[in-house]
Amino acid sequence: MTLWIGTNQVGWDANSIGFHSLNGCTALVLMTDHWLAGWHVGGGSGTGTYPNTTSSKVTHLGTEFLTYIRAIGAHPWPGAGLGVMAGNLKIWIIYNGGGAAYWQAEITDFANLLGFHGQGYGFDLLPHVGLGTSCDVIFDKVGNTCQIRYKKTAKMAHVKQTTAQMNGSLLRTVYGSNPISKDSIVRQPATKNIVNEESDSAAIIDTGFFANRGQMHTADQNQWVAHNV
Repeated sequence: MTLWIGTNQVGWDANSIGFHSLNGCTALVLMTDHWLAGWHVGGGSGTGTYPNTTSSKVTHLGTEFLTYIRAIGAHPWPGAGLGVMAGNLKIWIIYNGGGAAYWQAEITDFANLLGFHGQGYGFDLLPHVGLGTSCDVIFDKVGNTCQIRYKKTAKMAHVKQTTAQMNGSLLRTVYGSNPISKDSIVRQPATKNIVNEESDSAAIIDTGFFANRGQMHTADQNQWVAHNV
């Protein structure tokens, strides 16, 4: 089952992660031999700043994200400063508009934070769905690469998770609303109804596998744009 990541949330899964309602946001995806991890980075003002802050996206809570992925199970992200090279580690950015220079600057910033050196990839939703259109995007781990699928959010069928599923979720919120701290990656259990002005969607929504996946569009590898970081 796909782990769905809402705005300003992070999560990881051994096989499949999804981003619910990507529009002005950035989806950052990391892949190792053992898992996929993602950060649904809020769109902010469109100038590269994190929502409601004056910090860049990578500066605001970037180190907390690094801490999060370095604590994943028995196979954490190797981490900055350890000489990480590309190998079977991969990094993607999914975005909607803004131009190549914009996403390339962002993926370079993230790669520097993560200690990643190699080829990163970008995929622009704009030519496929148009500006201002929210999309659901799925990353499935297939061997040493990923299959990327996308579809307009309005055309997807969504199913609410149970309380037990929410309580057991691996999702964490990066930017929460009061009384949740805005200075760390925190867990929002089902008892709080995943309340968050920016992100009240993916932690309580799962997307049916058979209802949607076969009807989603595929972002073929020849549509990815490579960028050395």
